[in-house]
Amino acid sequence: MIVLSMPSYGSAQNTPPEIIVTGNQNYCIGETIPIVTSVSITDADPTDTTLSEINIQISEGYVIGQDDLQLSGLHPNITPVWSPAEGELVLQGPATFAEFEVAILDTVFTTNLTVFNSDRSFSINLGNANFLPSTGHYYFYVQQEGISWQAARAAAASQTYFGLQGYLATITSVEEAQLAGEQSSGTGWIGASDQANEGNWIWVTGPEAGTPFWQGGVNGTPVNEEFSFWNNGEPNNQGDEDYAHITAPSIGVPGSWNDLDPLGNPDPNNPYHPQGYIVEFGGMPGEPIINLSAASTINMPQIVIEDESVCIGETVSIDLSANTDEIIWYDGPTSSNVVNTGNTLTATFNATAEYWIVSRFSGCTIEERQRLIITVNLPPEAIDITVRQCDDASNDGISEFRLSNYEFVVANNITANRDVNFFEDVALTIPVDALSYTNSVNNQVIYANVMDTVTGCSSVAEVTLNVSTSNGSVFTLEECDDEIEDGITTFDLQAYENEVLIGFPNTAEARFFETLEDALLIRNPLPNSHSNQVPNNESIYVRISDGNDCLAINEVVLVVKPLPTLREDETVFYCLNNFPAKITIDGGIIDDVPNNYYYDWSNGETTIAIQINQPDDYWVDVTEVDGCTNRRNIQVVASNTATFEVPTINDASGNNSITVNLTTESIGDYEYALDFENGPYQDSNVFENVQSGIRTIYVRDKNGCGIVSESFPVIGFPKYFTPNGDGQNDYWTIDGFDEKFLLNSTVQIFNRHGKLLMVLSAVNPVWDGRYNGSLMPADDYWFFVQLQDGHSFTKHFSLK
Repeated sequence: MIVLSMPSYGSAQNTPPEIIVTGNQNYCIGETIPIVTSVSITDADPTDTTLSEINIQISEGYVIGQDDLQLSGLHPNITPVWSPAEGELVLQGPATFAEFEVAILDTVFTTNLTVFNSDRSFSINLGNANFLPSTGHYYFYVQQEGISWQAARAAAASQTYFGLQGYLATITSVEEAQLAGEQSSGTGWIGASDQANEGNWIWVTGPEAGTPFWQGGVNGTPVNEEFSFWNNGEPNNQGDEDYAHITAPSIGVPGSWNDLDPLGNPDPNNPYHPQGYIVEFGGMPGEPIINLSAASTINMPQIVIEDESVCIGETVSIDLSANTDEIIWYDGPTSSNVVNTGNTLTATFNATAEYWIVSRFSGCTIEERQRLIITVNLPPEAIDITVRQCDDASNDGISEFRLSNYEFVVANNITANRDVNFFEDVALTIPVDALSYTNSVNNQVIYANVMDTVTGCSSVAEVTLNVSTSNGSVFTLEECDDEIEDGITTFDLQAYENEVLIGFPNTAEARFFETLEDALLIRNPLPNSHSNQVPNNESIYVRISDGNDCLAINEVVLVVKPLPTLREDETVFYCLNNFPAKITIDGGIIDDVPNNYYYDWSNGETTIAIQINQPDDYWVDVTEVDGCTNRRNIQVVASNTATFEVPTINDASGNNSITVNLTTESIGDYEYALDFENGPYQDSNVFENVQSGIRTIYVRDKNGCGIVSESFPVIGFPKYFTPNGDGQNDYWTIDGFDEKFLLNSTVQIFNRHGKLLMVLSAVNPVWDGRYNGSLMPADDYWFFVQLQDGHSFTKHFSLK
């Protein structure tokens, strides 16, 4: 790990030195190879001739634990320090330029690997900066425990490197991620944030400032295919985390990122506690060109070998992709028999073959053989078949075929990993629509190409298209209409299969279709329970098939037979007051002779009509001689004449009213009239503004069970009387006070002081205004009425 507060160089330097190297070399397996072939270190200031240290790093392609850098030879003033975690060799001085040049020439690369998938790039840096050849930028990791993102950004921006402006690193490639993350064990801040717009991650530092690279959270997506390297389950924005941070080595994918709040976790022992930041130099506008670093490459022998799968008897060319100039094909892992050289092998294969491939640069002697297997596959089975289709209405031997129904047959009933396509010609150049194809002549031969989708191998079968004509049969299926009686009913088509299959093989089956075209193409089959669409009479079609072969298509006429015509369901009333007298209900046949039908009543009777004297729900099934049945429902509802309770009378008031109260035995539907049997009648049982006197209430059952009446007294009295002998208002009495209704009722008259002056009764119903023979003075008088039904009240009147 590089831990710096600022870069350091030779103490006497005040101008940047420059380094130039050459070294584009090819690697031979098992060898130790110098990383460069020449090196030159110079400085514009002739007095600057020494350096403190030089860093040599495997900057690209490094495989930890396998690759190694070593300093060979004797170098008394230089101490090599190898860091396998970073793939970095530090040559520590101080030493002169010449001594470092010799040390760089003596730095060698070795590896334990024998198979490679990338070259090795080396950066030689005059100082302790990390240099990445693919970007030309310099990188420092600065350790500062607990530093915030904002403070890290400011600290990075305050640093310069020989005129290059520092900034929090922007990691935009796999190579940068490996160098800054995997090859640097420190964890720290980088220059990305979504603080401005949640979920919209952008680079906010360096030359990439303002560039968006990620949209969304954990399940987000890259913007414009920009590079990103989020850890598993990141960014998760837990607690409003808006700043990017390279994760600790103990968490998830090495060098990957997570989002943190600007202070991170405050616990120093927590892996999300900030440890530092990464500074990047380079790429800013107007910066000087410096050559503090140089790069070299060792080309590793690489070849892409992928096993091949071919069809038996097939001649193919096997092409290998390699960066070497020597490719040798052997027929065994230790065989000396060379069967081919170069990138390409062209051959015909009838059996599975193995080759052992050597890929190396010219001049190399050690070889690593890699196996290539050529698997030879047999073609799939393809069976010649005859497809029998029924003719259409033209009866010309031309019909429409749905060949897709025969794909599994032609493939010998194998469906897994099979793709079947049909063609008109044996060369398979004229494709056929398998969903709908019309033959050109009867018994036409077409071709089916059966392909194994795993191996790509195929076989061809002949398919003969045979058109059979219809036998001309027409079947009639009859069903009775349902209770809606609209000519639409449900047919159980399955129940008729035996009938339509008479004369066909026992293995034949019947399927029903709405149209002839559907029957031909076996599409949209009707369900077993089918309701006709055309009222009363509809034609459908039955396809008789034996397996996939069509034996016949016949017309089927669906006939909906009408039900007996009956009067509508009805409700009739039985008057309980007439019990045990009976009423008659009947089947209700319309426009026909009732004796032409059978009757089945809900009470078990079988006559045209029945007599009943019990309210109930009755029904009768009326059946024609040929079997169609209709049902009529008759609801017999109880009713009766009304019976009275004591009426509620509000009398001796400005608005006398009567409320008629019926007993619970009154179960009819009633209407009411006052004083006149012939009405007018009203639905309300309350009469308002009733004149005093004897009133008669009539109650009529609307269901025809009769009229009953009851008479009631309605009490009234005059507000004043004038007992002056002129024949006008000489007496005071109560209206409705007679012997019939008020025999046991009394009226007591009092003066204002409560003295009883007179008691009226049915036999003495009037007061002449006198007490003990003397005429009482003009005044208000009170009376108390006690009626024989318990009804009582107190009122007053005036004597004038």
